[in-house]
Amino acid sequence: MICYSLFVLVLPINTSAQTDSTMKFSLAEAQSYAIEHFFISKNAALDIEYARKRIWETTAMGLPQVTGGVDYLYTPEVPEASFGGAYDIYSTVPSGDFVTGADLQNPDRVGLAYTEFDPIKLGVEQNVSYNIMLNQLLFSGEYIVGLKAAKTYQQLSVVSFEKQRIEIKEMVAGTYYSLLILQKNQELLRGTVENLTKIYSDTKKTSDLGLIEETEADQIAINVKRTESSLNSVSRQIEFMSRMLKYQLGLNVESKIVLTDELDKLIDVNLIDIANLISFSLENHIDYRLLDTQEKLNTLLVKREESKYLPTLSAFYKYEDKFEKAALDFTMRHMIGVNLSVPIFQSGMKSASLSMAKIELEKSQNMKDQESQRLFMEAEQARLDYLTAFENYKNELENFNLSRRILDNIFQKYSYGTISSMDLTLANNQYLEAQLSLSAATLNLLNTKIKLDKAYSQL
Repeated sequence: MICYSLFVLVLPINTSAQTDSTMKFSLAEAQSYAIEHFFISKNAALDIEYARKRIWETTAMGLPQVTGGVDYLYTPEVPEASFGGAYDIYSTVPSGDFVTGADLQNPDRVGLAYTEFDPIKLGVEQNVSYNIMLNQLLFSGEYIVGLKAAKTYQQLSVVSFEKQRIEIKEMVAGTYYSLLILQKNQELLRGTVENLTKIYSDTKKTSDLGLIEETEADQIAINVKRTESSLNSVSRQIEFMSRMLKYQLGLNVESKIVLTDELDKLIDVNLIDIANLISFSLENHIDYRLLDTQEKLNTLLVKREESKYLPTLSAFYKYEDKFEKAALDFTMRHMIGVNLSVPIFQSGMKSASLSMAKIELEKSQNMKDQESQRLFMEAEQARLDYLTAFENYKNELENFNLSRRILDNIFQKYSYGTISSMDLTLANNQYLEAQLSLSAATLNLLNTKIKLDKAYSQL
């Protein structure tokens, strides 16, 4: 397992080796490319960025908040205030003359005149007022816990992204292995078709000369057709798996890709001594870390509901003024204040919310305990599956090599005319069956190794 990890790490993406028309990928390069370009991975990365913005959004709630406003006011009937009037002494007596008693008795000469004051308007018909207000949160338990919850949510996004990376690597590896095995089968089938075609040609000539029965050639012809059919089926599977790999890499279907890793080398890398397998670590497993982070988040949600019982304290400063002012204006331009909000009674709404948060926390704890047991069993099952796959691979490889030697021997004997075409057909079918069995065993070996790495947090 350690060797495999080193093998993946020492293979950087060789962009210089890629051309405009063809992209070359080793397994490690394909995995890295898919992590960067596959839409699931992109969305997981966006979730992390979203979590960062959410942290800032929550943080900003506790920072100074400045708001401004402009109001337009139209008053059809402006109220007025009247303060009565005043009496003034008037006189028509020429300047320099003495005022006599007769003058005082004559209103045309001297008297008192009452003058009423003009009413004072208490506003203006049209006016525009403006204000600016600064708010600062001084204490809020919900804010403090919410900020911690936002940071934990970001951690959850990071762990989720790592889980996506692991699943993408597993997915790409499975497709990559399948494509290599199909290409290997295609190569072997082409060689078999070429050999059978040559034998059929020679057999046909001999049959035409009457030296052997025509059924001998016909039997070889049937074998050629069956092998060609298998070759065509494999070719179609290669086309499909190639499209699948392009999709997983985030490439267009028209893109051309070449796999640079050799199947035999990948097999050698994934053949490990199970006795040297590192011990299972529950705390390092991505699924356990995901559940643990979820539990922490639910714990904070409980604390958040509890914090709603605490008071909230904030301070503010407000400046307000008008463009048009009445003769008597009582606008207070500067105001400073403190606001204390204390929850008293909400008909049990907070209690219900707190109870629901505690239930969610208990559920996450139960799931964490249950999943911990599952992960232990899954790791042991992955180890046993790999042992079985490894033994099966060795047996199928031995059977394949044996069937190939038998087929080579049968070909040689058939060329000497010591055996019939039926013997050749049986040997060839046995060889093809052994080839398919080896392919299935190889794919199973590589896939179980991937699952083993994933179960032991080595992927």
